[in-house]
Amino acid sequence: MAKYQPLPLAKGVILYFLLNDLILELDPTRMLHPLEADRFSALSLDYIAQLGKEMFAEDTQAHRRNPERARRLAYLINLKMPRINAAQFFIVAPGGGIETVDASFKSLNDLAMAAMYEQQMRGQLDATKVDYEVWRRMAA
Repeated sequence: MAKYQPLPLAKGVILYFLLNDLILELDPTRMLHPLEADRFSALSLDYIAQLGKEMFAEDTQAHRRNPERARRLAYLINLKMPRINAAQFFIVAPGGGIETVDASFKSLNDLAMAAMYEQQMRGQLDATKVDYEVWRRMAA
């Protein structure tokens, strides 16, 4: 199994990660250190997705109510798939269990992420806009 190799980043660079309809700022300096990364590298993507599904089965607004927990999930996703910068966890059926939550992942253009972040900072980014522009669930 390949060891975790972080992508080279310039000092002071902030990564943006879209979790459902919220852009999170991820500070690369707070990302996992090599020893921690080795410990978490054994986690599969399926297991990490399961953690996200559990989080959103408990609370569909977990990313807003507990942004630090959301950031930890984003860091884990980034650890397994460094090119992925967007994840969506959504309810597919009533019932409230983990089996009712599905997940999808995307890699978005850095300029688009920065533009959405700016819109979010101005209060102009909402779930409908993100859904239409990124996830395309309601656009159909």
